[in-house]
Amino acid sequence: MGLFGSLTASVSALGSQGEGISVISDNLANVNTIGYKGNRALFSQLVTGSGGGGTSYNAGGVGSAVQRSQDIQGSLLSTSNSTDLALQGDGFFIVTDSQTINTNTNTFYTRAGAFFENDEGFLVNADGLYLNGWETDSNGTILDTQQVVPIEVQSVGASARASAAVTIGANLTSNETLHAFDTDSTVAATLDAVVATPTTADYITDVRLYDSQGNARDVSIGFVKRAQNFWDWTMYTDGANIFGGTTGTNEQIGEGTLRFNEDGTLMYSTGLTVTADWADGSADGSLTLDFGEYTGGRIATADAAGGAEYADGVLDMSITDSSFTAGDYTIYWSAANTLTLYNNNTTSIVGTASISAASSTRAVEFENGGSGLGFFLTVSSEVTDPGGPYSLGGTDLGDLTVSNVAASGGGAGTDGMLQFSASYDTFFAEQDGFGSGTINSITVDEEGFVTGNFTNGETKRLFKVAIGVFPNPSGMESVSGTVLRASDASGAVLIKEAGVGSTGEVISGSLEQSTVDIAGEFSNMIVTQRAYQAASSVITTVDQMLNDLMQLR
Repeated sequence: MGLFGSLTASVSALGSQGEGISVISDNLANVNTIGYKGNRALFSQLVTGSGGGGTSYNAGGVGSAVQRSQDIQGSLLSTSNSTDLALQGDGFFIVTDSQTINTNTNTFYTRAGAFFENDEGFLVNADGLYLNGWETDSNGTILDTQQVVPIEVQSVGASARASAAVTIGANLTSNETLHAFDTDSTVAATLDAVVATPTTADYITDVRLYDSQGNARDVSIGFVKRAQNFWDWTMYTDGANIFGGTTGTNEQIGEGTLRFNEDGTLMYSTGLTVTADWADGSADGSLTLDFGEYTGGRIATADAAGGAEYADGVLDMSITDSSFTAGDYTIYWSAANTLTLYNNNTTSIVGTASISAASSTRAVEFENGGSGLGFFLTVSSEVTDPGGPYSLGGTDLGDLTVSNVAASGGGAGTDGMLQFSASYDTFFAEQDGFGSGTINSITVDEEGFVTGNFTNGETKRLFKVAIGVFPNPSGMESVSGTVLRASDASGAVLIKEAGVGSTGEVISGSLEQSTVDIAGEFSNMIVTQRAYQAASSVITTVDQMLNDLMQLR
């Protein structure tokens, strides 16, 4: 049995080494195949039983098996295609052979992420298999975690969104002279004149808003300097944009004030809620203006509801706001029905009132011989310069309530409106609305979110790429076209989100390269060739020995 056992063992070696060279050949053939994982041949001894006395030896030979190393990370190659995807870490992209998921749909898994958008808007690979993921809302919340579907982007439309927030940042030059207010009129009348003739404003900035139907509405904000460190602003638009308005005639939709500190930073702003009665059947626009974080300060104005009156030279002002803390408050005033702009020479100080008790209602009394009163009230722990008094006029001042109250601030006052000696300049005029649009391009982030970029400037999350993870990825079965399928050896798939736990992150604009090492494969090929030659030589030698045996007489 010795010679025949040797012959059998050598024949098994030829078969095993032949399988080894096949593995090497397959690896080298796929050295440029995206997502390919290099295989390797593993050899094991075949053992036969020895003789009963244990003194004879029977050669068993060698067997081979192929190990599929699906869990080895390949190097990433950057590309210019945003839908080329790679996984950095564990997991596989999930692909199906149908755009409709049903019992007849075949599901496969791959690390080859060369996807592109087909003529129907689906993300597919070169074999026409559909990339799967979860549909999400615009915030990225998965709509149905139990159902992955082929990712399709072209049918997703962008609905219009009305502007709700406007953020303005600009420099109002401190070198501007005081605006020519009409001293026989009111601040509101002066602002109305600016709206009617915008060229009289000290500075104007523009912003495009959108109504609920996606119509663009161009508005302007005019600024006028009322006093040192004190500006009024008015927002207006062409009457064609306003219900009942007249084309070519401006309509005011909001107004307020800006107060600056002596260093040019913003102290506070008022009038930050604006309502526009848009034309053409659109819903009223409710806007919140943001002129930047401010350092702090409050302003109180008179309510027209009536209640407290100026009479007999005494004005009772009841301030109903528990946030007014104890301190000294200075009241500035102007003559009856006359607006006196603040400067160091023309404003009279009526007096101060000390509030020492914590209460929701605080009463302040002072005497004034005029028949009307304009005032500016600053709340702080020390007397501060006013921005200028208001002209209220008349004898019925109404309830004095706190309105347009800026919160305590706490910001640096430098991220929005500023007042420096530099020229007028608008840094940004932004809003959060948009008109209708269509998808223009898509991007994919590391969490697997597929984001649509629309022609109207909107970005919206549409899908999230699903990742399949297996207990034993090396046990998966290979299918043509660089895809795999689950098997008993691999275990059941777990569908996970990218970047969660050990699940790989999605790298957009990259492809995972083959893990084949050419140098290593050539080394293996030399060793395998030598082993094959050696087995062949053994067969030749045994054949000669058997021939010699047959020649014995």
